[in-house]
Amino acid sequence: MRPLVINLEAEQALLGCILNKGELIKETTLQEKYFFDRSNQILFKTLRKIEQNNEPIDLVTVITTMDQADLLSVGGKPYLAQLIKSIASLEPFKTYEKYIYDAWKLREAKKIQEKEIHSLDDLSHAMNEFAELELVNNDPDYDHAASLQNLYQDIEQQEKGLSGLDTGFRDLNNFLNGFQNGDLIISAARPSVGKTAKMLNHAIHHCAAGGITAMFSLEMGEQSLNKRMLATIGRIDGYKMRNPKQFFDSKDWSKFNTALGELSNMNMHIYDKSGQTVEYIRSKVKQLRRQSPDTPMLVQIDYLQLMRSSKRFENKTIEVGEITRSLKELARDEQVPVYLLSQLSRGVESRQDKRPMMSDIRDSGSVEQDADVIEFLYRDDYYDAESEKQNIIEVIIAKQRNGPVGTVELAFMKEFNLFLDLEMRH
Repeated sequence: MRPLVINLEAEQALLGCILNKGELIKETTLQEKYFFDRSNQILFKTLRKIEQNNEPIDLVTVITTMDQADLLSVGGKPYLAQLIKSIASLEPFKTYEKYIYDAWKLREAKKIQEKEIHSLDDLSHAMNEFAELELVNNDPDYDHAASLQNLYQDIEQQEKGLSGLDTGFRDLNNFLNGFQNGDLIISAARPSVGKTAKMLNHAIHHCAAGGITAMFSLEMGEQSLNKRMLATIGRIDGYKMRNPKQFFDSKDWSKFNTALGELSNMNMHIYDKSGQTVEYIRSKVKQLRRQSPDTPMLVQIDYLQLMRSSKRFENKTIEVGEITRSLKELARDEQVPVYLLSQLSRGVESRQDKRPMMSDIRDSGSVEQDADVIEFLYRDDYYDAESEKQNIIEVIIAKQRNGPVGTVELAFMKEFNLFLDLEMRH
């Protein structure tokens, strides 16, 4: 019996259908690589070429388009004629397509299984490859009536309040309606303005409300991040946190122990491996989602320019564009907000008004296109020590795909890495 990973009958039947009715090639997403038989690969590649040339598909165009060597390798005119005559009905076309996809998936799964696993990274990569296989051709036909019915039910069941995850800040919630599932949110600022501190404040608020935060840090280690969060939760001077044994008094130790208890009860997951890829991040997010399928999740990444792609690209701009596209896909596929930090170029410093603009995002590429929300952080006292706006940070919403743009002001208590709504700072 022929192994299930090969289904030559389905390949031949599908090609026969297309040779009988050329328009069918427009109804399939199959590619040359999904066919097992080399002759069938060559023939399908030819059919795609004819389609791209906007020519009709029939026996004459196939023979004319295919060079003599390829024609002979597929079996010549007799094989093509046999494919055309063997088809009694075009109805099972989609069934043949499914069989070809299924056989290819089994072949690819077998290849993945046969790979040697030498490390956790190898295992993580293999699991991600299996997950990617599941997505191929896993796209049910659109049912308009069912889609509208689901929309109506979602609106009926939606509770009053935010449609997204609570940001922890009233004015920001009013502007964004919370962090929306499926959104890629980019937060950009110059170094030391407060973008990591703001990210950690969102993480604390989200976990305190019962959610999961998956934090991928490519710059700071987990101990440094935990120290900063303890300072924020306990209102402890961040400088003292560097060396508690030397600087803490009894009051500080009391705050520290209380904060430690709060942080230890939070569903926080920090991954501080350097050079992380989207594939690595996706595998960890999927793992957390399997463990807690119904718990709201916030994904945070610090920061974009330190991420690496598993592929090679001509330059950093193209690589960053590929990364942001993949992160947007992750947000949509897993239905989570992805909160991504980004650096800004030094061009900001050369302008009189140093509030950031879209063009200031480093290696921006297609960042503007991929992001659902882009926010910039600006502090006037960062540039002017005598500024009237001491300890106030502007969150400039420069892009919001489904909402307004504008500016929200928050209080920033730098010594505690703490963000607050303005009226709460006292």
